[in-house]
Amino acid sequence: MEQMLHSAGALLIQALPTFFVVVLLHWYLKTTLFQPLEKVLADRYAETKGAREQAAAALQSAETKVAEYDLKLRAARTEIYQEQDAWRKQLLEEQTNAVSKAREETHAQIVAAKADILAQVEQARNTLTREAEGLADQVVAGILKGRTN
Repeated sequence: MEQMLHSAGALLIQALPTFFVVVLLHWYLKTTLFQPLEKVLADRYAETKGAREQAAAALQSAETKVAEYDLKLRAARTEIYQEQDAWRKQLLEEQTNAVSKAREETHAQIVAAKADILAQVEQARNTLTREAEGLADQVVAGILKGRTN
């Protein structure tokens, strides 16, 4: 058993330099390779995270601007529609007034024409009556003249 312990101790002593080399290699790789690599990865992650946050902020800003644009566009359309409606109402009112005025003028012309026609009819009646009376007198005078001859 002693010999086994002795050979195990010798083996352990022979393994110590390898152990220290592995520990030293671990430390060396950690400080020269892995720490800078982790730092680069962390920086890259921070930069991409910042870029993502900026992109998200830009997207939110764009969505806000689009919403504002849509709101202003709706307001402008509403205003245009109201102006068009007011213009149409005004045009309709003007047309209605023009039609009413034309009707009134036409009615006045019709009334004047009727009165003129009635006056002409009355004048023609009077003229015909006078002429009929004159002719009747002539006929009567002719008849009376014929009887006296």
